[in-house]
Amino acid sequence: MAEVKSRFYAIHVVKGMEGRVALLLEERSKNMGLDVRSIVVPVDANGYLIVEVGSSGVLYHLTRGVRYVKRKRPVAVREEDVLRLAKPIVEAPKVARGQLVEIIGGPFKGMKGRVVEVYEARKDVDVSLLDFRMVVTIPLELVKPIEQK
Repeated sequence: MAEVKSRFYAIHVVKGMEGRVALLLEERSKNMGLDVRSIVVPVDANGYLIVEVGSSGVLYHLTRGVRYVKRKRPVAVREEDVLRLAKPIVEAPKVARGQLVEIIGGPFKGMKGRVVEVYEARKDVDVSLLDFRMVVTIPLELVKPIEQK
């Protein structure tokens, strides 16, 4: 007998309860013998779980009566989108004091500045913005070196 192709669905849950709901759904699927193949807790998508199942009918039985599930109607997700969520973690660029950098994300995206201090333990960097003459603390992965020091 041919195996049924997996389908992925996003389930909306109470923000901050994703881990608990994932464990609860895992336990329910084992106890009820449901065809749940995987449950993903995306880091970037707060308030959502991705559930891989053989058929959409399984989700009804899986989520019925679960307290922290907000909407009972799951949203179909393409497999490519799930794989994009599981991308490898990118290593933060190496920057040093006095180096010219460009900010590539967040509210200061596109601005340039000089590195004032690098906090390796917190993975943050203090940048003195050239346009506004102010110092801001930015996550290290949101800066791109422009010149090598």
